[in-house]
Amino acid sequence: MLTLEQIGIENFHSYNIKGSLFEREEDFKVQEIEEDGAVLKLEREEEKQILNEKKDYLSFTLVKRGISTPEAVKILSRNLHISFKRIAYNGNKDKRALTSQRITIFKLDAEKLKINSERMFVRDIAYSGEPCKIGKLYGNSFTVFVRNFDSTVDIGSIPKEISKLPNFYGPQRFGASSLNIEISRHIIKREFREAFMTMVFNERSESKAAAEARILLRETFLPYLEGKEIDKSTAEEVLSRLPHSLYFESESLKYLLQHKNDYIGAIRTMPKYARLLILQSMQYLIFNKTLSRAIERYGIESLPKEIPVVGFSMELGSDNISQIVKEVMEEEGINDLKMLKIESMPEASLKVFPRQSILDVENFSIERKDENAIIKFNLKKGSYATVVLLKLFGNLSYNIQ
Repeated sequence: MLTLEQIGIENFHSYNIKGSLFEREEDFKVQEIEEDGAVLKLEREEEKQILNEKKDYLSFTLVKRGISTPEAVKILSRNLHISFKRIAYNGNKDKRALTSQRITIFKLDAEKLKINSERMFVRDIAYSGEPCKIGKLYGNSFTVFVRNFDSTVDIGSIPKEISKLPNFYGPQRFGASSLNIEISRHIIKREFREAFMTMVFNERSESKAAAEARILLRETFLPYLEGKEIDKSTAEEVLSRLPHSLYFESESLKYLLQHKNDYIGAIRTMPKYARLLILQSMQYLIFNKTLSRAIERYGIESLPKEIPVVGFSMELGSDNISQIVKEVMEEEGINDLKMLKIESMPEASLKVFPRQSILDVENFSIERKDENAIIKFNLKKGSYATVVLLKLFGNLSYNIQ
């Protein structure tokens, strides 16, 4: 599990409240808040007749538990026999949770939407003239059930004190280990072979079957990638037996069997959104470190409203934030922002954009329920509930994806 320091969150002080989080999926509820303020419900509804006329998009609320949004899209695509490219959503929702979010599907009749199981169902079905789009939401409403709640802090004072927090990127934006940051650093430095080797062969937290399969991959393919001849039919047989969780490893190594030493092409067999998540981890690391040090040196009240997330077109000045960005980049071995423009992988070049420096926690409340507690709050889009929970509980034993 990542530490806060590994993702650039430095000198972050917590209330260190005691309690058990995420024991069950329904202990962490995430409800999307639409742009008009409507909160998408989690309860099942009786079937309703769709009254509005057919339009280009079928729109509905997807309620899921224990499934990430990308996984849910794959399930919808497979069950409806359509391309995943026809499915759109406004934002990713956590995996280890009970969540609701708006989904649209291009050119689908409502009567074909038959998704109803214990782990996933739909409601609020309607036709729409517009698709969902990343960022097209107000934010999310969170309800957290804490078991065995124990606080030495006056919980009545917390809502006022927690109303403003640093708007850090949460741990889930970095993956389950520090590998994404390491891979991103290699790619930015144009060390594509090292990036690929880390992506495919490095140990990580995964199932026993996947870990054993990765050992076999190292034994089979490392000699080939070091210039030695191998039996390609044996190598292909190894790839055919890989668990589904190693899909990228399988596709990228198949590619290298046909295009030896083309590590850029091999990395590109990973879906674009997944590559971007890996590459952006360096942007997020630099942002978190910059925000941490700006608070430590100048105080949270002195922060500008927005701090830039670094990109290749960013211009650094002589202001305090720019000086910290330069310092952090030097630590990470990035001596020129133009390194973030990757000519050989242009779709993954990292653009500069502003991000709020303060996380505005809305409608925060803690209510005791015997030995337990219920915590509720809303966050605007782009902010992370894990930052709020880190402030309350300290280093979390979580796996929110």
